[in-house]
Amino acid sequence: MTEQRFGICEWSLPVSGPLAMRLAAEAGYDGMQIGEAGGRPMGYPLNNRRVRELYREEAARCGLRLHSLNLGALLAEGTLNYGRDTERGGWAGESLTNGFAACRALDIHTIVITVEPPTEEAFTNVVSHLRFAEELARESGVEIAVESAQPVEEILRLLNELSGETKVCMDLLNPLRFGTGDPREQIRLFGEERISHFHMKDSIRSLFQRGRRGCVLLGRGDAGYRQSVELIREMGFSCWMITENYYHLPPMNDGTRDFAALAAEDLKTLRASFPS
Repeated sequence: MTEQRFGICEWSLPVSGPLAMRLAAEAGYDGMQIGEAGGRPMGYPLNNRRVRELYREEAARCGLRLHSLNLGALLAEGTLNYGRDTERGGWAGESLTNGFAACRALDIHTIVITVEPPTEEAFTNVVSHLRFAEELARESGVEIAVESAQPVEEILRLLNELSGETKVCMDLLNPLRFGTGDPREQIRLFGEERISHFHMKDSIRSLFQRGRRGCVLLGRGDAGYRQSVELIREMGFSCWMITENYYHLPPMNDGTRDFAALAAEDLKTLRASFPS
């Protein structure tokens, strides 16, 4: 198997920006999936020259790869669900444009766009926005990874409306937490060609419900981590494995444990799961 690379989501830690990057590197991670630092409501901080310089300087200093940018603020605003000719739909286009600009400036090659269209009209609007995003992606040399907690049939329907270049950010827990399917089935259906990278996550069954973020260390919960790892290895994936466990929240952390040490423990599990 090709050597795997291991990353961590910025929001898995209770700190952000260059400080989160430094702690991730000290824990031994190869890279990080960063957030928007507030995105549109905060005036697009990642498009500020000095902010970008600080991100680049810290990444170079600690040898950490900025693997991907997750447009979480775009998801929170829900503007992808509106037509591109509306005010809110215009905000979505603005967020996409600025997101790709940040990727170019920070040498990030993957952008994560989470979609949850609640209606058929919203689905049509999301498709339109993603087609626009694909244009930006080609111009920027950036890969789009769609993340969605919807049933796999809906995700495949969405992908089939696009060019074939957009891939999937595959989360090992979300299909269970949102009650929309089996992650192993989704991995098989998407296959190696359609999965960009994985969000590695675990939790206990009582927290398998929308709106809950609490996690447990990888392999200690009820999400079938070991079975997913076995399937991923059998299928020959060699993409990035990025933990999205929340190391500062219960039940993993009651406020007395070292969140950085917990993140380092999960990294040991990841490396043991995918030996070189």
